[in-house]
Amino acid sequence: MRRLQHLANSIFANHNWFRRVSGFASQAGSCLVLLAVLSGLVGCGSSEVSVGEMVTLASKLEKTKQSPHTPLQDELRRLSAERALPEQIDGRRNVGVLNPDSLAARIHEILDDAQTARILKRLPDFFPNGRQSTNAVTLESSAGFLHFYSTAHQAARKALMGPQSRFQWLAVEGWFADTQFTDRATALCGLELIAGLDAASRDDASASIEALAYAGHLIRLLAGEGHLVPRLATVDLREKWLHLLETIVGQPSVGQAELRLVYELLMRQMAQWPDEELAWITDRAIGLQTFEIVRQGHYLSLLGKAESDALVADGMHLIRARAVQRYIDDDQVFYLDIMRRLIDLQRFPYYERMKVLVAIEDQVTTAEQLEKYPQVSVEMLLPNTLLALRRIADDRARCEAWSLALAQALQMTPPEYVTNPVSGHAYQVLRNENTVEVLGLSPEQWPQAIRVPVR
Repeated sequence: MRRLQHLANSIFANHNWFRRVSGFASQAGSCLVLLAVLSGLVGCGSSEVSVGEMVTLASKLEKTKQSPHTPLQDELRRLSAERALPEQIDGRRNVGVLNPDSLAARIHEILDDAQTARILKRLPDFFPNGRQSTNAVTLESSAGFLHFYSTAHQAARKALMGPQSRFQWLAVEGWFADTQFTDRATALCGLELIAGLDAASRDDASASIEALAYAGHLIRLLAGEGHLVPRLATVDLREKWLHLLETIVGQPSVGQAELRLVYELLMRQMAQWPDEELAWITDRAIGLQTFEIVRQGHYLSLLGKAESDALVADGMHLIRARAVQRYIDDDQVFYLDIMRRLIDLQRFPYYERMKVLVAIEDQVTTAEQLEKYPQVSVEMLLPNTLLALRRIADDRARCEAWSLALAQALQMTPPEYVTNPVSGHAYQVLRNENTVEVLGLSPEQWPQAIRVPVR
């Protein structure tokens, strides 16, 4: 029960993934919190259940399965056959035994909540807008900052040296799934990135590359979790990682041997690129549980406090809750139809998905015109979904372009990346005696071009 109370206190603060699409880390204090959580109860009207009971009931989808709505039941049968219901996803993940020496086992010992929050708060000072800072004052403060967290920094490196385990979260817990490991891993990765930046400012290529390696390892672990919270966190982290990489390869002291090490680290990222499909399947399962929570009578508990207070003040809270319940079957079918199409598109490059994605965006935008307005889908579950897809595709394009540039600079056979997965346009590689330049990226993916000195 203590763990569930902790989970309740952090719901949406750590588990509402779409806060990630704008580049913000999920930290405690989010404006979205559960109503009545301080008492450990979540309810609407006179019905109150414990958080633990809510989690259990939501994962079983009992009220959803009792609905007489034929299209909804057809979709549930398809999801069950695909092992995509909440209770089936944890079996698909094949988490295995937790290695006691792995980072997953030790991460909550290495950093506590307060340390994590402080590191995340300072990280933008070193990487404003995702890019490393060249501010002399900021660089000067990096050594003291790293010294303050040296125990956690070294403990994390030690935990990363051996066999790793999957982080421990459960799909059946839905919004309550404990993804706080994401913030801790982000903070530890931030320490590595700052260490790399600090070493680069001292022209210590070896230490910079070492930090790049550890940060890359953390990113790969997070990216492979099959959950959108860690997956979108890695988009932000890998952008910072590539900016550190850019700093390293631009140093005059970095020769061909060091450049080759950097290239190998990047290709390790590419070789272990995560499959997006399971993350979106998990997100759909969370959506199913959200509808179940609403069906159980707890819609108001999922609203932001400000919105809920405003509804109560206007006497509209019960009217809104009843309106949501009235059309919930059609609302849920609307959501599941869109999610099925999005998941089916995952096997195609982003630019090939665009026509369908534009149609989906139009469908969501114009949903208010529907007689049976899908309020839960449009206002709670689908915001920023398409932006998340785009940001993941941009992440891939950045890495592909850098791998082409580094391979050409090393005069190695480049990887077979021809087309930018977002735009569908070919990368352009220009090489002269001193520099390799890769064009074909958008401003969102990188500042127009990547340049690497030839070694």
